[in-house]
Amino acid sequence: MKYLLTFSFVLLTFNSIGQKIDTLDLNSYYGNFVGGFSIYDLKTDHYFQYNSEQCKKRFSPCSTFKIPNSLIGLETGVIADTGFVIKYDSILHPRDTFQLTNEPFKHWYEDLSLKRAIKYSCVWYYQELARRVGSERMKNMVSRLDYGNNDISSGLDSYWLCGSLEISIDEQIAFLKKLYSHQLSGFSDKNQEAVKGIMLNEITPEYKLYGKTGSGDCWDNKVIGWYVGFVETESGTRIFAMNIIVNDFSDLKSNFRIELTKKILKELNIIK
Repeated sequence: MKYLLTFSFVLLTFNSIGQKIDTLDLNSYYGNFVGGFSIYDLKTDHYFQYNSEQCKKRFSPCSTFKIPNSLIGLETGVIADTGFVIKYDSILHPRDTFQLTNEPFKHWYEDLSLKRAIKYSCVWYYQELARRVGSERMKNMVSRLDYGNNDISSGLDSYWLCGSLEISIDEQIAFLKKLYSHQLSGFSDKNQEAVKGIMLNEITPEYKLYGKTGSGDCWDNKVIGWYVGFVETESGTRIFAMNIIVNDFSDLKSNFRIELTKKILKELNIIK
């Protein structure tokens, strides 16, 4: 297979939850930036990974938390379905000149459904969702998901935005495996399938790509970027998660994380 020729598997190691992995050399893709990448093949039960130490480290999930946040909203009944609309409030969220003229932010000043809110990564929608769920239910739901460190103590509508909640690449993979296979305890098949549906980013004749980006300036002079999800092809489904630490948000422009992930998937001969 192509990836056996392209990549050098330098050693056999273990991730933070004790699973065997083959190591990939992706230095040419990440360049001078620190980052990690992991991909799991559902059919073969096999992992490939770049920078295993980075994959074990927990960071703020930022907007990748919109995946479990959507699931929690549906499961609690706060949101009836993926078409559920929350109206835009111009008093709570005044218009910003820069955002009004740039994607995806210009869509934040509209009434949004859950499906459109995750597409445009609208912060206020998910903050309002969290407030409607409430602290006690949210704490219980995050713990039920076993999502990273399960810590929502820094604030009900901000704990995933460079706050107390943190998760690793390894833990993102573990969560997404359960979501894809409808194995999240206490969450209905219907709601798990609905969340998978709104994660769909791209359809081609060869593959379907599902995922969610996230980013945040969680430290001085550094920004974390995420892309997590799964890709379906005729040969099977792979779950992936990556992050990268860059200097500022401009380093993440033009769908950089998605395009980087697709380049790696192509080199692994998973997509064309």
